[in-house]
Amino acid sequence: MRRNPNFNMEENVDKQNTPDKKKSKKNKESGIIYLSSVPTLMNVNIVRRQFEVFGEVGRIFLQPNVKVKSRGKQGRVFSEGWVEFQDKKVAKSVAASLNNTLIGGKKKNRWREELWNIKYLHRFKWAHLNERLAYEKAVHTQRMRTEISQAKREANFYVRNAEKNEHLHKIAKRKLKVQTSDELVNDNEDGGENSDKIYSVKLRETDEEIVKKKRLRLSKEVKNAKRLKKDLTEEPSDVDLLKKKSFLTRIFSAGQDVESDGE
Repeated sequence: MRRNPNFNMEENVDKQNTPDKKKSKKNKESGIIYLSSVPTLMNVNIVRRQFEVFGEVGRIFLQPNVKVKSRGKQGRVFSEGWVEFQDKKVAKSVAASLNNTLIGGKKKNRWREELWNIKYLHRFKWAHLNERLAYEKAVHTQRMRTEISQAKREANFYVRNAEKNEHLHKIAKRKLKVQTSDELVNDNEDGGENSDKIYSVKLRETDEEIVKKKRLRLSKEVKNAKRLKKDLTEEPSDVDLLKKKSFLTRIFSAGQDVESDGE
């Protein structure tokens, strides 16, 4: 068997092993942009129409605003949103070109004078958003459970106290009835002698009365102390000395008179 001189084995092997150009191309990665504020009364369909002009839009999620009451499906208000583009390059260009720009459009467009607030989320996937939403939901449910359990505890505490108060009130009524009946029996036995008794009740002193008493007591003590100090510091006068001398002379003269009588 003759060998074809034009046949090249290496070329044949290279052709078989070379990968297909279409297969070698990587699949386009999706990109997500974040809307920090959604224009009033703008819903998912309107957001999709606004961004489909720039490229293929995938999933969209708008967070409802809990603080504002919604007026049906058409009047729902959203606080923030996420928009997924099939190509991340498109998402980057949209975020760079539309951020802090007017929405624009026709004069009849109600969002014409409002601004876009857009940011491209680098390395952010839709799964991260699902995780975040699931976490927020779990936190909300846990908070609701704690609030409900707290409300139940407060209600049970109130009911228990009300029942206890009612029970004590009934006991007090019974005691009053027994006391009044005993008093009536004693009054009948005594023949009504003690019915005209006057009971004197000493009232508790007020704070003002207590303060006045303390002030009077202190003033008396101060006066006594001043008197003693004067008595100690002042020198005896001539009149006092004469009185003392006359008193002493009387004592001694009385003693001499007694001795003379004895003789």
